[in-house]
Amino acid sequence: MTAPPTSVTGQPATATAVVPLRDGRTGKTRLAEHLPAAERGRLVVALARHVVATLLAADGVSRVLVVTADPAFVTDALDADPRLEILTQPSAPPGLNAAVEFGREQVRRRWPGDRLLVIHADLPALTTADVAALLAPAAPVTLGPDRAGLGTNAVLLRPGTDAFTFAFGPDSLARHRHEAQSLGSPATLVRRDGTAIDLDTEADFSALDPFVQERLRAAIAATDLLPRLQALP
Repeated sequence: MTAPPTSVTGQPATATAVVPLRDGRTGKTRLAEHLPAAERGRLVVALARHVVATLLAADGVSRVLVVTADPAFVTDALDADPRLEILTQPSAPPGLNAAVEFGREQVRRRWPGDRLLVIHADLPALTTADVAALLAPAAPVTLGPDRAGLGTNAVLLRPGTDAFTFAFGPDSLARHRHEAQSLGSPATLVRRDGTAIDLDTEADFSALDPFVQERLRAAIAATDLLPRLQALP
C-alpha cells in the first residue's frame, strides 16, 4: 500500500488547500488609483508565491490547488512543485465563491477523506504556525477572520460539511458563522495576524511586522511600489 503524502518534516498530511487567485491585471483593484496595473500584478505575484510556499511547507497540507481564470499567468508566477496543481476555473459561473466551490468539488471527488482548507492568496504574514493553528481545531468548521473581524480569509472544513455554502464578500464572517451553525455546531474562530492581515490598503501594510514589510520590499525591490503604498491616504 502506498504511504500517505507527507509534509517536508515527514508528518502525515491531512488537508488539501484551495487558493483562489485572480490574474495580474484585475487583482488588487482597490490600489488602482495609486498603482499601475503592472505593479499591481507584481504585488499579486509576490503575495501568492509567499502563501503557496507557506502552505507547501506546512505540516498537515498534502497538496495545494490554485484555482484561477488565468492559468498562464499563474503558471508563470508560481514555482513548479509536485504537490501544486493549477486548476482553470470554468467561465460560468464567475467570481470568488464559484472558484472556491470548484476547488471543493475537485477535493471531494479526488480526495474525499481530506479536510479542505480555503485560504486567500494575499496574506503576506502567513506562517506555517498559522496554518497549523487553522488545522488544529476538531470543529467541523474553522474560520480565520480578517483584521476588521468582518471578512473571512480562511475556512477549514472537515469531511461531512458538504452543505456549507461559501459566502465570501463583504461581512462574510457573519454569514460563514451562520452556515456553520446550520450544520449543528458553532464555528471555531482562529484569530492570528498571519491569517488576518491581507494587503489592500496602506493601513494593512502598516499593520505588518517590520520583518514582513522588509521581505515584501525585497520581493518587489525593482519598483518604488512600497513607498507609494506607505503614502496612500
